Formats: sequence, C-alpha cells, structure tokens
Amino acid sequence: MDTDTQAHPIQLNPEQQRAVIEGDGPALVLAGAGSGKTRVIVERLAWLIGERGVDPRRIVALTFTNKAAGEMRQRVATRLGRERVGAWLGTFHSFGLFVLRRDMDALGRDPNFTVFDDADQLSLMKRLIKDLDGRYVRVSPRDALSWISQRKQDLKHPDADDVSSAEDEAYLALWSKYHDALTQASAVDFDDLLCLVARLLRDHEQVRARYQHRYRYVHVDEYQDTNHAQYEIVRLLCEGHGNLFVVGDEDQSIYSWRGASIRNILDFERDFPNAKVFRLERNYRSTQAILGAANALVSHNVQRLGKTLWTERKGGDKVRLYEARDGEDEADFVARDIVETSANEGVGLGDIGVLFRTNGQARLIEEALRRHRVPYVVIGGIKFYGRKEIKDVLAYLRLLVNPRDDVSLRRVLNVPPRGIGGTSMARLEQYVAERGVTLMETLRDIEHDQTFAGRARESVAQFVHMIDDLAVMAKESDDVTPVLDALLERTGYREFVERSDEADSRTRVEMLDEFRSACAQADAAGAKGLQTFLQDLALLSDVDEWEPGTPVVTLMTCHSAKGLEFEHVYLTGLEEGLLPHASSLDSEEQLEEERRLCYVAMTRARARLTLTMARSRLMYGERGGRERSRFLDELPNGDLDVLGGGGERRGAGAGASNPSGRGRGSPMGSERPAATDVARIKTGVKVRHAKFGVGTVMYTSGSGKRLKARIRFQTGRSRDFMVNAAPLEILEGDRR
Repeated sequence: MDTDTQAHPIQLNPEQQRAVIEGDGPALVLAGAGSGKTRVIVERLAWLIGERGVDPRRIVALTFTNKAAGEMRQRVATRLGRERVGAWLGTFHSFGLFVLRRDMDALGRDPNFTVFDDADQLSLMKRLIKDLDGRYVRVSPRDALSWISQRKQDLKHPDADDVSSAEDEAYLALWSKYHDALTQASAVDFDDLLCLVARLLRDHEQVRARYQHRYRYVHVDEYQDTNHAQYEIVRLLCEGHGNLFVVGDEDQSIYSWRGASIRNILDFERDFPNAKVFRLERNYRSTQAILGAANALVSHNVQRLGKTLWTERKGGDKVRLYEARDGEDEADFVARDIVETSANEGVGLGDIGVLFRTNGQARLIEEALRRHRVPYVVIGGIKFYGRKEIKDVLAYLRLLVNPRDDVSLRRVLNVPPRGIGGTSMARLEQYVAERGVTLMETLRDIEHDQTFAGRARESVAQFVHMIDDLAVMAKESDDVTPVLDALLERTGYREFVERSDEADSRTRVEMLDEFRSACAQADAAGAKGLQTFLQDLALLSDVDEWEPGTPVVTLMTCHSAKGLEFEHVYLTGLEEGLLPHASSLDSEEQLEEERRLCYVAMTRARARLTLTMARSRLMYGERGGRERSRFLDELPNGDLDVLGGGGERRGAGAGASNPSGRGRGSPMGSERPAATDVARIKTGVKVRHAKFGVGTVMYTSGSGKRLKARIRFQTGRSRDFMVNAAPLEILEGDRR
C-alpha cells in the first residue's frame, strides 16, 4: 500500500464518494450528463490501489476509445503520483487482442495472426463476391460485411432460419467463405477481437479461470454502449468473484445502430443479483433552466431506470425557441444571433456549438456563417462544398460552362470509371503537352486515333458527346436543377455513389440530395442559369483564411457532440423527420433513442440553449411544409422563451400542413391506384403512394418487373419499392 499517496477520495460530493468506496460485488453508477463520471472512475481506481491495497495487476478497466483510455491512464497515474499505474486500462478491442495473442491456440488457431482492417475486409469481400456462384444475387461488399458484423456482435452463427430474401442467401454463403478465408490467411477482423474472446472465455474453463483469477476487479466505462459480445466478456470475467463496477447512463444510449444494446444497462440488477446502484444526479455543467427542459423531455421515455438532474446553478436563461419561416431563415438567425451574442455578451466563438441531426443540414448553416463572416469548423465531417461528391458534381457542371477547364475535366474523366486507365491518361497528357491544346480538344481528336485501344476510344467518344449534349441543355435552361438531374442520370453518378463500397455511401447520397436542394433554391431565387449559379457559388466560397488558433464556432452532429460541452448551444431542425429522424418514426424503441439523442444534445449546453425549427424546408430538392418535432411538445410550455421571427408561435397554424401524417388517414383513402407504368418511373419523377403520400424517385435499379425504386417522401422518409407491386401514382406534369 502506498501510504505516501493517501489516495482517499477528494473533492467528491456524497453520492460520488459512496460509489467510489463501495466494497466488493457488482455496482452500477448511473452517471447523468455532466455529473463527473470520469472523476468517479479515476477516484475508484485510486482508492482500490492506494487505500484498499489492491495489486494494480488485479485491476482491469475497459472503455471505448483510445483517447478515453489514455486520459484515464494519465489521470490515475497523476492521482497516485506514479509514472505508470500497473492496472490494465484500455479499450475492449485492445483487451481482446491481448487475450487472443496469449490463448488463440485454445481455439485451434495460430496466435501470430494478422488483424484485418476495414480496407482488408473490403478487399477480401469484393473477391469473394466476384467468385460467388452465379445462382446468388449480386450484393454490395459493404452490405455483406455489415450483415456478418451484426451477427458476430450478437454472438450468433447464422443458418437457414436467418434467410428471408435472395440477398440473405448470398450473405449466408459469404459468411462461410469469409471466415474460411480469414482462417486460411491466419487473420481476424475487429469483431473477432470481441466474439472470439467471448467464445474463448465461455468454452474453455481453464482459460476463463485464469483470467478471473488475474483480474479480480473489473470496471467498464460508458456501459450503455456495450454490445452483446462485450457484455458476455464482462460477465464471464466477473463470474465467481462478482467484482464489477460499471458507469453509464441509459439516457445517453444513442448507438444502437453500431450494435449497442440499452438492455445491458437496464437489466444490470437482474443480470448481477445484489448489485448496488448509485445515482449521480448533481450536474456540474448546465443551468437549472436547461436541465429542467432536458429532464422533462427524457421523462417521456419508458426504457429508463430514472433519475433527475439538478444543479446549484439556479435560474439561468430560459431555453429559447426560434420558429423560422424556412431553413434559410433558420440558418440566418443562428448566424446573426452568434454575431450579436459574441459582440454584446462577450461569449467567445470557441464556446459556441451548432448541432444538427444529419450532415446535410450543415450546408445552409455554413453558408449563413460565411455570409456573416463567422469562422467555423465542422467536426466529424467535411465542409459541405469540400466533400468529394460535391466537388465531383461541381467539376461536371463547370465543364458544361467552360470545356477548357482542364482541372475539372481531369477530375471527372474517369469518375465513374469509364475504362480510361492510367496508360491512356498518360498518353492523353502527352498529346496535350505536345500539341499545346486543351484536354477536351485532345479528347475530340482521338475518337479516330487507331493507336488508342478501341474501348478507350469508345469511352472517350461517349463522354465527349454526353458533355456536348448537357452543355447545350445548360445553355438553353434558365434553371439549374433539370441540368443537374440530367447530369446525374447520364453519368450514372448517383448510382455510382450509392453502390460504392465506402462506409459513408449513404451519407454521400444524402449530400447529393442536399446539393439538389441548393440548386432548387437558386432556381427559386432566379439564378438565371448554370453560369450565374456557379459564379455566385464561387463568390460564396471565397472566404479569407483564418489564423491558426483563432476561436471558431463548432458545427457537428448530435452524435458527434456526446461527451463535449459548450457555453452556448444551438440545436437546429426540431422537426418531424429530422429530429426525430424519419427512419425512427415507425418504431417506439427508435423514437426513444431519438429522444435520448435530443436529450444528449440539449445537455451539451452550459449557460444557454437555443432550439430552432422551420415551418418550411427545402429537402431532396422540393420545398414542403414541416411539422414541429413532437419533442418540442414534450417540453414545459412556461419554460420556453419563444423568439419573434418568421415562424409562427406555439399553438398557431392549426390548418397548416401535417407532412408526418400523425393522426391522419391515408392521403389516398382506401382506393388502390391502377398498376404503375414501370417505364415512366425514373429519377426525379414525382409520385404518390397510397400510404406514404407524395414523394420523389431518387434512383432506380433493375428493369421491367424487377425494377426497384428508392422514393423520398415529403415527411423525409426514404423507402425502397418493387415498382410493379407498389401502389404508386405518377403525378402528371411534375418531373423535377
């Protein structure tokens, strides 16, 4: 025991101290937002080592990120006055690697394995799909890996009962081939670092007993984020001695889409009998006004253990609500309010966070901040006009206006791939250099050049003709949106992005949709054609560079904001279909997670919280009425300061549109429309579905009776349909 450190709990409130000095056995610390959970874990480890005299080598503490593990390791070492702690502090995956390096042979495999990263997995899956028997449907490598990962995290071995579609049949076949290939290569993937350890501890008693003896005290941070495999590892490590200390908050469980299960924390007392539960309800971050609103919101959830945050920071500004006319008004309000707050109240820009549910919402906010010359940084994403897919589309559009733009041409000549490989490109560049002409002029010349391969000549000819056709269309059209739609259809770029194997393909498609909204917005404002649109955009993007270290406003999604805090927070887009997200509207469990996400976002604010919504918004290229989020209706009326602005005040607009359809019948009644004219279903066509209402075809795949269409409805929902069987009515005279 280190008598010189005197590592007894210091600067802890009574609830924190009771949790820290709890003796042996299972314990759950329900740590509300801003309640000091990291301090509790650090003090708990320091108390065990410094006061209880526990050998640090008998302690393991598991968390989710290397950053969190490093911070924990440093703080415990500082607390004990040591250079090294000696306990095992790290992530679940690093612990899994540690175990498998020592005991993989118990599973009949070589401990000297390779860990395949995401790119390795993708490369392997592409090869396996390419070699798959012809009787299976073609599937996306990324979708196949996701299907496999979900089952591995749940410790399931799929069989015929998991097959409910042709795609599932292919996934099941790939499951075996994938794992055979991993074994043959003496490799594991990241999921194996968890599921193989769970299997090892479950099936091999001697191995399990050894780790149970070695680690007598097990700690888990962010317990609400554990999946089933992680839960099993923790349970098996503690079997026998039962010394498990977990810290978490069911009200901040927002990662089910990554495999996390809220049941792990909700069922803790059932899974670990005689467990002690400690509630940390004192918040050190926010004012009582902010906490009151957040508490009222999350109290509507059923899946919770229950706690009410409080603070000694009584009073504070009421939570503000700005009901904007539209998305543009919302963004402009945020930018103007930031400028006024910074100037009049002395709040630094670095203390301001702007949060949103989806990445696509960032565009209007970025543009407004640029107009008001407010510096900002986008966390967890790329600035809208700096994203690859947006830069690709802009390069195409610039080429239609100026075919001499060789920079844009080089960017898109083989995007999507057209069979113009590196050798052909090198020869083209040589021609350009030798003849002193533009790249486009060179492309026009090689159509009949027999020294180029036939496939390359054909691809180049098709590309040139496409650009020429679209350039004529752009010159004759006063609107940008139809040119963009034609471009995406002729190039196949949307389908290229949608079918890409990159992890963020869904987000990239959403960015294309948001760019279409920008074009439609410009058309409505009278942009007068593509050239004017591009000129305006170039001026909008021409921003002075800010000195490194200059305070900037932070823009991020609600998910990215977890664990952070700001003096002032703007939470935007409180509308049905955004927050809560459209994908959650059919599931009570998912709605509860969306409510938790809203709660997390609200509790990032220390002094002021501003909520915003828009009565109208341009989404997916179409402007439509928006319904206020149900979450706003769950906040205490008297605690909201409704600001003046373009939007209507609470309770107004009884006759307004109700795009979410809550409380209303089918927009089509019970009459089923006639069979859909499959040949007319194309990208941009507006349709009406008997159940979901009006929507726009975003893209299609297949043909004839097997034609599939993805349709985004005015509620924000996006769904796939077999066109031949779906009750769709094509709306005449509207093809945007």
